[in-house]
Amino acid sequence: MWMLVSLLAIVASLALVLRFLRGFGEDWLSRAVILLIWFRFALTALGAPALRPVAAGQSLLALGTLAAVAALLMITPLHLLRLNRLLPFAAMGGVVLLSALLNGQAGALGDTAILWLMFTLIAVLVHRALREHGSAVVLASLLAVFSLPIGLQLAAFVMGRSIIGQDGSITYVGNYVHEAVFSTVALCAAWLVTIYPWKRKAPLLLAFAVVIFSIFVANYRTLILACLPLLVAVLARLGAGSARPGALPLRLGVALVLTLAVLPLLPSDRFAELGTVVGKMADLAKPAQEFTAAEKDMLSARIYIGAAYVERYLEADLLRHVIGFGPGADTRFVGTHPHNEYLRVLFESGLVGLGLWVGILIGLMRVSVLRAPGLAKIPLFGGYAALTIGALGTSFFIRPEGIIFIALLVATTWHLTEPRNVTRALRPEQGFLSR
Repeated sequence: MWMLVSLLAIVASLALVLRFLRGFGEDWLSRAVILLIWFRFALTALGAPALRPVAAGQSLLALGTLAAVAALLMITPLHLLRLNRLLPFAAMGGVVLLSALLNGQAGALGDTAILWLMFTLIAVLVHRALREHGSAVVLASLLAVFSLPIGLQLAAFVMGRSIIGQDGSITYVGNYVHEAVFSTVALCAAWLVTIYPWKRKAPLLLAFAVVIFSIFVANYRTLILACLPLLVAVLARLGAGSARPGALPLRLGVALVLTLAVLPLLPSDRFAELGTVVGKMADLAKPAQEFTAAEKDMLSARIYIGAAYVERYLEADLLRHVIGFGPGADTRFVGTHPHNEYLRVLFESGLVGLGLWVGILIGLMRVSVLRAPGLAKIPLFGGYAALTIGALGTSFFIRPEGIIFIALLVATTWHLTEPRNVTRALRPEQGFLSR
């Protein structure tokens, strides 16, 4: 029965996406990048069959994603990949490559290279699509794509198809095998809702309510907290009226107050442990082998895993401090990724890689605030704030779902902060985002 539901959802979502893709006319390159993202979600929507090895030990999900990325690369004009804006990301990729070679881990570059290529293609081609067709057409198509995973999760909720999380909590994630992966998808969908140029407030409120419900029933603490900046952005937009000098700071202040009022509504049993960890932080700053059994279980073992990574890093030589242990080093030394993007980047690419990554984030945040038009700066900055918070408890750059979120965020930033897009953003059809 569930497989039938999944197949019907895939077919219905494809019909919906194809309808929205009409807005691109004969621009097949823009259609292709949207379909790449949809295809990844459609493969995941197949559930368990997509995860079984089919060739060379690889699953249909892995091989299908690789084939889709390769096909998109073959039809992408090379001159589009020569953007100066890609240089910081190219530098970070170069550090990863250098770290792999110096650590004798060239064989681990395959998966990492595919992820970086996927990021580059989505960022560049979505930016191109935004420039050619505007925010409304592109973001509407993306929202149609994200309706597949969100819709399947809601169907699972209605049908009572839940899974048990690592800490014993109940979570609904559709056909995803882990709440962190699905929550990354839902977080990206929530950000797309906040950045889309809605003409009226009612559809914004309804769409945001759906994605927030989706994130709550996925029940992944870190990314629930990461939604708070997006809530601020939506509240600021809902409070938008006739523009007056100094109105934006007032709206933002009201939104922050309302957001703080929402915090007590968070499920206390899921978040009470955060207060316990904060209160014991000084006691938890110790080698991993000194953790008690109770301390190891805190925050689904995140503190213990993080301590193991920090201990291994501090014991390393100067070269590893500078350029890290190479891609995929987490599985070699600890057995699982650190559930913290900053710690993962530090461990795999050292202080140089972490410095580049933090510098890129700060630079994109700064340009979002300084150059984005009108109210667009609030959801744009909110996306980076959500990413910053979410990275404290999960890793984004190790899975395609995280790559999609970061690439869409970067592409939209490039588009909205270009001087020629200020006029476009102020057009009436762009909705009240520009007010």
